[in-house]
Amino acid sequence: MVKMLVEGSDLHRITTTRSAKVQKSLVTLWDKYEAKQCTTSEFLAKVGHVNGVVVE
Repeated sequence: MVKMLVEGSDLHRITTTRSAKVQKSLVTLWDKYEAKQCTTSEFLAKVGHVNGVVVE
C-alpha cells in the first residue's frame, strides 16, 4: 500500500496582498474595457502599469 506524502486537504493557496491587489485591479480594468469605458490601447497601457511595465 502506498501512502501519500501530501493530501489535497494539506495544500493551501498562498495569496500575497500584492497579488490580490493586482488581480483586483486587472478585473476592474477588464470590466471597464468590456463596458467600452476605455480603448484597447488605454486598457493595455493600464494593464502594463499594474504589472510594473512602463508603456510610453
